[in-house]
Amino acid sequence: MFNLKLLSKIPLKSRSVEISTLLKTTLPAACTQGRTFADHVIPDRLKDMPTNPNPRFFDMVEFFFHKACILVEDKLVEDLGKVKGSKLTLDQRKAKVKGILTHMEQCDHVIEVAFPIKRDNGEYEIVKGYRAQHSTHRTPCKGGE
Repeated sequence: MFNLKLLSKIPLKSRSVEISTLLKTTLPAACTQGRTFADHVIPDRLKDMPTNPNPRFFDMVEFFFHKACILVEDKLVEDLGKVKGSKLTLDQRKAKVKGILTHMEQCDHVIEVAFPIKRDNGEYEIVKGYRAQHSTHRTPCKGGE
């Protein structure tokens, strides 16, 4: 990712170099990273997650899943085109990646366990634990049989 703060760290022979010249020499690497295959969006109900003072655990997990999808979708579409012997068109690759991500999003099982413990100082505390299993078609799921 190109960062304008890095411009001040680039060694220059003379300080009278114009910004347009500087950008022409530093931007090509940043411009090649701009793939536009992705169309994944974060659902509206999760848009306020970064500013929510007390979000639900499941909503946080779902929000970070969607952020990850936005970050990797372009790369996955691009990598599918590099698979040896693949004859998928760009639209077919986009549809395949979207289908895989949609399938991964669905959580098959969520187990919540809550149990009380007594601290050394005499106070009682409820400890909660969560276990979510995605894509159980590939068994055994991690941590289980």
